[in-house]
Amino acid sequence: MYLDKIYTLQTGVSFKISTVALQEMIASAINQRRLSELENIHAIADLYVYLSVIVYEGAEGLVKRRQQWVNQKTKMALIAQQPVPFCNFCNLFWRNLDEIDPDGDEWQKLLASDQFHAQLTLLLHKVRITERNLQQYQHTLSDMNLELV
Repeated sequence: MYLDKIYTLQTGVSFKISTVALQEMIASAINQRRLSELENIHAIADLYVYLSVIVYEGAEGLVKRRQQWVNQKTKMALIAQQPVPFCNFCNLFWRNLDEIDPDGDEWQKLLASDQFHAQLTLLLHKVRITERNLQQYQHTLSDMNLELV
């Protein structure tokens, strides 16, 4: 599975995993020349809080099948095609229900795919490169200030 690409599950649920929040944070860090939250990202799992899932089609059916595990806020966001935090969306799928509802099994397979892991790894590398570039910029400024004194 690739990030920022629309997928359709067998049940007709059409969605994408969005990286918009992370991309905006990276752009903000570059523009303000501050490391800010970038320093808190050390592993792939740290990226999850910056990902969201947007369901474009089939949200009503998904909510109906997962009604026991979906809270009102998530339900409203799903139906309105609004971003839902990645971890909240993941919590809709339980392994022991996957035989009854193919959404869960298909979701778990997508998350376990090599493509999904590779996409997250590339995203983590982008964060690290940005962080290193900003650190280098700050060190260069410090060195220039010392030379002026």
